[in-house]
Amino acid sequence: MQLEQAKINAINMLTESLPEYLTYHSLRHTLDVYDETLRIAKSEKLESNDDVTILLTAAIYHDIGFVLSELNHEQQSSIICMNHLPKFGYSDAEIDKVCEIVMATKIPQTPNSPLAEILCDADLDYLGRSDFDKISESLFLEFKTRKIITDRKVWDNIQVNFFNSHHYFTVTNNEMRNLQKAINLQKIIERIKTYV
Repeated sequence: MQLEQAKINAINMLTESLPEYLTYHSLRHTLDVYDETLRIAKSEKLESNDDVTILLTAAIYHDIGFVLSELNHEQQSSIICMNHLPKFGYSDAEIDKVCEIVMATKIPQTPNSPLAEILCDADLDYLGRSDFDKISESLFLEFKTRKIITDRKVWDNIQVNFFNSHHYFTVTNNEMRNLQKAINLQKIIERIKTYV
């Protein structure tokens, strides 16, 4: 498996083909998820080099389906993996693992392996970070442009419901992100009280 070449391929596709109005599902998000995936994998003491390679491949390809369609982008991402990863020395079995991990990130997240749990936590890592407001704003703007939501009040209520249904899967993120996640949620709840 040639991870570096596969990563370069993904970055090139995202740079060339992602629509500009995807202010959240951008190359920046993908690279952030890649970095957080590596952080969590190290903390969770993931030792198999093959597992790390498969996991990081899933991270860099998890949202690449947006270059084809906003609908079912995880499935589109899997199709891209099946078409591109053989060129970088990935076997059918390895590609199947990558696709399983990618599909687990579909909301509501359904990880069925430790690898998928790591990627799911990396994908929504920002919920428990101090840069949450900035990242959340980029998702608000994207959803508004895509006409998924109409205004900030609707958005904040969606966010509260999402926070209340979300939980991290790994010990690492439960220990590292839950306190800030609770603070971020409380800020949204307080803001909702100011709406008329």
